[in-house]
Amino acid sequence: MMRYYFLFSLAYLAFAVGLIFAVREQPAALLMGAVLTSLYLAKSFAAWVPVVGVALGASLYLTRKYSVKERIIPAIYAVMGCLVFATAFSLVKTSIPFVQPFYADPFFADLDAALHMGVDPWVITHAISAYIPTSLVVIVYFMVWSFPAVFLPVFIALTDSDTERSKRFIILHVAVWIGLGNIMAAIGSSVGPVYYDRLLGGSRFSDLSNALETSGIAASPLGGVQENLWVLYSESGQSLGSGISAFPSVHVGIAAVTFLYVWERSRILAPLGALFAAMIMFFSVYHGWHYAIDGYVSIVAVTALWAALRRRNVAIATYIPA
Repeated sequence: MMRYYFLFSLAYLAFAVGLIFAVREQPAALLMGAVLTSLYLAKSFAAWVPVVGVALGASLYLTRKYSVKERIIPAIYAVMGCLVFATAFSLVKTSIPFVQPFYADPFFADLDAALHMGVDPWVITHAISAYIPTSLVVIVYFMVWSFPAVFLPVFIALTDSDTERSKRFIILHVAVWIGLGNIMAAIGSSVGPVYYDRLLGGSRFSDLSNALETSGIAASPLGGVQENLWVLYSESGQSLGSGISAFPSVHVGIAAVTFLYVWERSRILAPLGALFAAMIMFFSVYHGWHYAIDGYVSIVAVTALWAALRRRNVAIATYIPA
């Protein structure tokens, strides 16, 4: 399974390279920047290994009946696939405005308000967030989320001996990044509330900017990333993890996949998975990166695909003779 994931990642990278050579200026420089930052991602992950070592060690112990030899080669393929996949995604995501310019923000902003009784959802989140430290938002939305976002296939390769479940969640992982993060992002090309006024002018979300200043988000590392993304977009720049795209929310999509995977693996840990997904949904609106509808659509899409894959597995098992 992981070998096919790696080969798919290479094919995805080939598509991404072809895309940037077709629609971007200085594609070779963009590609080199993406490769270098991919290596930086690998280095950053290595630095975090001691932190996650306890949890990973516990998972390996609990799955000790799954032969270590059977994990090594799939894990290597998974690591290589994750790094290649992340590079390819960045190349595609930053190219979306060159294929489909941002146009959908007024529709999503109005729809968001209509769905929430005429109130912008970010207003609701800030009204109930007085006791949420900025550091928690940064840690959960960036650091904690990044592990399943980038390296869920590695965790599956190392700890999961259930072939059908592994296949199902690799498909879900890929579907979030490509289906939501590339295809649907191009269809509903939008920048999100935090960039709305910069893109379209006016003061539609000026109160959000003030709230981010007051809450400390604007001065946090998260605020720095938001500013850097706009600079890269304005200058047509490229780095791993860059690119602006609000609809639908990949962050929430990955959080939904993570919850479903934890739920299938352990009903005891399922509440933690649900809490993680709820926090990502809340924070995505709180700091203005997303309209609430971005997360709602991601949750529905991921859950529907997960249910379809489960039904398919059950149907196949039913018709296979014992």
